[in-house]
Amino acid sequence: MAKKKRADREADKRRAEFMAAQQRLGRRRNLAGLLGFVPLAATFAATLGCATGTPLDLFCAVPRDVWLLIWAAIFGSFLGLTIRLIRERRKFLRGASDGRTA
Repeated sequence: MAKKKRADREADKRRAEFMAAQQRLGRRRNLAGLLGFVPLAATFAATLGCATGTPLDLFCAVPRDVWLLIWAAIFGSFLGLTIRLIRERRKFLRGASDGRTA
């Protein structure tokens, strides 16, 4: 009886730690996804608004390829975090199905 209670507490603790880690990763992924729109918007602004005499000329100071490079780096981080979320969820569920308590 005591072993079952201890196993239940350990399973609850493991599940709570997993959920907290998933939430932290999810927040970081959402932030990377949101930040990814900044260089993408700057790329479009630099493409469409150069030499117009508007405040968009500020984006023209940086070459378009640099904006795309920054966007690709941020998007790669977003994809990496997404893959990590999926793999950790599968690992957690696989641990639960192997007989370890989830």
